Amino acid sequence: MNTLSILIVDDDELILKVLALGFEKCGLKVFKAENGYDAWNLFNNEQISLVLTDIYMPGLDGKELSRRIRNISPSAKIALMTGGEIDEETKELLSVGTVDYFFLKPFNIKNICKTLIADAKIN
Repeated sequence: MNTLSILIVDDDELILKVLALGFEKCGLKVFKAENGYDAWNLFNNEQISLVLTDIYMPGLDGKELSRRIRNISPSAKIALMTGGEIDEETKELLSVGTVDYFFLKPFNIKNICKTLIADAKIN
């Protein structure tokens, strides 16, 4: 069985490191990007099962990154995260299925691992 992989995208370097360590402990192969453009390039060049992206980043934000990924990979699991408020655009992305999950920071990585891994294995 192939190891599941996750692409974590956050413009906060410390959050990125903490999340990467947590998901590695869950047994996932981790790819990291500090911005949406690097994440987009990684997604196009690697085998990635799951994407966890911050919503609000300069340049290519998590919402637009999610739209791009969904357009080329309908089966990818996409989760948005933020430490702030969820706006109407994000709610719409969830309701129309562009993104699969929304997580408010801070969150329990072990619980999210269980949710994302179980869902990725089912689909």
